Amino acid sequence: MENLTLTLQDLGAVCAIIDTACTRGAFKATEMQSVGELYNKLNQFVTNSIQAQQAAAEAAQADQDQAPAPVEQPQGDA
Repeated sequence: MENLTLTLQDLGAVCAIIDTACTRGAFKATEMQSVGELYNKLNQFVTNSIQAQQAAAEAAQADQDQAPAPVEQPQGDA
């Protein structure tokens, strides 16, 4: 079996598909609550995950910016 991955972009695309399907009337009124709940869960998960990734990237950059510069060893005449 092929190793498949699911990305945040994929989940964002699913949210967009759900939104489009709702706009076009693809779901019955009795289905809208469960569809909306799923959409909200996916959307919140994607939003939180992107924010966490951005915060981690900013923290890593801050750590890198605060790291001491490498000390150059003087080269003497041999």
